[in-house]
Amino acid sequence: MAIALQFAGFETNNLHVSVSPLAELMAVLHVLAEPDHHFESSAKVQAIARNLDDRLIAEFNALSPLWARFRARFFFPVSTGPKQNLDRELAGMAALPLEAFVSMAAEAIRGFSKDLPAASELLHDEKTRREFLDTCRSRSLGRFELAEQLLNDPEQFRRRIIEFCSDCWSSFFRKEWEHLALNISGAAAQLAGKLNRDDPIATIASLSVTAKAFRGASEVRFDTLQQRRVKMAGRQLLLVPSRWIGNHLTVKDNAGYPVIVHFPAQTPQEELLQIQQMRGRLSALSADSRMELFRHISAEPMTTSDLAVRLGQPAAQISRSLRVLREAGLVVSDRQGKLVYHRIDT
Repeated sequence: MAIALQFAGFETNNLHVSVSPLAELMAVLHVLAEPDHHFESSAKVQAIARNLDDRLIAEFNALSPLWARFRARFFFPVSTGPKQNLDRELAGMAALPLEAFVSMAAEAIRGFSKDLPAASELLHDEKTRREFLDTCRSRSLGRFELAEQLLNDPEQFRRRIIEFCSDCWSSFFRKEWEHLALNISGAAAQLAGKLNRDDPIATIASLSVTAKAFRGASEVRFDTLQQRRVKMAGRQLLLVPSRWIGNHLTVKDNAGYPVIVHFPAQTPQEELLQIQQMRGRLSALSADSRMELFRHISAEPMTTSDLAVRLGQPAAQISRSLRVLREAGLVVSDRQGKLVYHRIDT
């Protein structure tokens, strides 16, 4: 399945790169909610979690559907205006027309891509409201409770989210954003320059290893768990870099607002995993002996001697296997005093 952006008739002056602290906060919250999907961020997640108070944790747990698989659209920029800060973005969320806000929230709370009833029907038609609440209840009690609050008092629900984001800023995200802002701004500037120099379709396709450009069709397809086509003619497109979303990519195309591509920003030292690298890693693990070795060091770092004893193999053979895994980018070796420990390169 794929999300296809169709660029026939698209005007390049509608293409923008945007830095968004609110979108990055949403990315942090997503990783906190689903740490098993972002193993590379586990240490940072644990450091943040240790500093959260009980009240913030309770709100985080209650609101978590808003930044789960279907991230709420109101966490992303709603316009192509000047450089954003969190206060300005939260003011933009507060200024959203009520029905637009309700639609964005309802989509995320329900959490799947089937057509959503109009916000006016959700708010005022009893049958539509009941069906929506029943769907949310079938997914989880937490989603039902959020949906009920949204429809009973959407303005209070909006204030709750804005207050939670402000509390996150005070609690941990101000410090995190100070660390990230320069890096993300640099990635945005680099991308803007590339868009000016190179083919925009090829450049957009380069944002993700899941993407492919079809120049003849003026189309970019992102391999995802969703299936839809987005006609870009007459639309604004905002490319929003993130450091916290790992290799994930999100496309949001709510009617009346810019299309969003939220993509992983790479530093100049980082490279996206290429097909040939993946083949090399699979090849390195294809031998039973190396796969068994890999399984052991996935549990804990071990020395060559430890592995030789545990696997019943000569140390020289263990060393050869480790070298293959290391060259494939799967294993790193760290010296601690006189001993060298081997571990998975997460």
